[in-house]
Order: sequence, then C-alpha cells, then structure tokens
Amino acid sequence: MTRINAKPMIPSGFDFGSIARNYESWYHTPRGRRYDRCEQAALRRFLPPAKSGQCLLDVGCGSGHWSRFFACNGYEVTGIDISEEMIQAANSEPIKHCRFQAADANHLPFADHCFDVITAITVLEFVPDPSSVLVEMHRCVRPGGRLLLGILNRLAPVNQLRIKQGREPYVSARLYTPQEVHALLEPYGNIRMQVAAFVPRHEPWVQFTPIWEKISLLLRCQTGAVIVAEVCP
Repeated sequence: MTRINAKPMIPSGFDFGSIARNYESWYHTPRGRRYDRCEQAALRRFLPPAKSGQCLLDVGCGSGHWSRFFACNGYEVTGIDISEEMIQAANSEPIKHCRFQAADANHLPFADHCFDVITAITVLEFVPDPSSVLVEMHRCVRPGGRLLLGILNRLAPVNQLRIKQGREPYVSARLYTPQEVHALLEPYGNIRMQVAAFVPRHEPWVQFTPIWEKISLLLRCQTGAVIVAEVCP
C-alpha cells in the first residue's frame, strides 16, 4: 500500500504539534461532548456500513479522535498527519484497528485506488493548497469509494466569535461557507452536503442541544459549526 519516494512535507498554517498533548481535552468538556455527538451523528449519515476488511484513510488524523470513531464503525483505519507530535499522541494509547504514520496530505505515500473511504475532518481549512490535498485523496480512493469531509463553517456564529476573539487555531484557518465547499469539491465527483452541530451559545441551553439540532436540520439552517460533505468520484 505504501508508495516510495514521498516528497518533503509541507507544513500547515498552524503548528498543531504545539497543542498535541492537550488536544483531546476539549472533547471531555460538556460543550465539547455536545459538539462531538452532533458531528458524529452527521458523519454517520454519510459513512457507508463497513464490510469486512474495508480500509479507510484518515487524512490529518491529529491525535486519533476521528480515527477511533471510524474504527468503531468497522473500518481498518490508517491515520496520517504532518505533525510528528500528533502522531506520537495518537500512538500513545493504542487504538484497535488503527495505525498511524507521519505523512504530508499533499503527497500521500500510498498507491492509487487503495482505500475504500478517505476522510479529512477539519483539515482543508489549515492547508496551504486544499486542491492539492483533494487531488491526492481522489487519487487514492478506489472506484466506487467515497471521500468524506468535515469543514468548519464560516457562517457559524460560534466560529465567527472564535476568530473575533483571536483564538487559535481558528485565526490561522481559512473557513468556508457551504456554497464555497460545494464549489471546491465539485471537480471531484457527485456531492452531498449537510450543515450540522447546532449547539446553543448560552450555557443553560446546551442541555437542549439534541432538540435544537433536530429542528435546525429539519429547517436546513446554514449556520451550524460544521459542514459535512460526501464526494462520490
């Protein structure tokens, strides 16, 4: 599966290695858990049921949070990240059916058409050339497979506030609107998209997130925190 002569790695716009040690901690906060559940539910709507032995490439896997999720849904997962510190964090606690390696998303060290599903969750916002990453993902996915992406939504009030407050890594990102995501992905196949993760801003209302999420999805609101997109080449 590995392709030799991989090119030098190109860094992202933010040094994620600097936050690798504490990256998972946000998911354990009450608000982080709410967002995580919403995002997982949205990804499940697009993630095909895994057949025995099917393999998934998690591009920009970070500390392995989403790799673990995909493995729990039946896939044999390979996670890659440009940050050695993130790969170390992912390997610090072995995850069943997952393996991790440092690699550049612009030059994936894999043969053509060798993965059933390729994912990139909050990755395109932080790379210098998103199209280069998409070309590589498209190259490595098998015929009949799919690309699955999660992208931070520029229309979301929560993301706008994070940028206004100067919070990293958001101020180093290029966020997208749903329309921009569709235009970015259109050259690579048929697209399905959904905006998700509608968590109330005020803390007393966070407990009502499941109801708020359901209503927002029914109304097809465009201001959720994350855009989930499926591309079928």
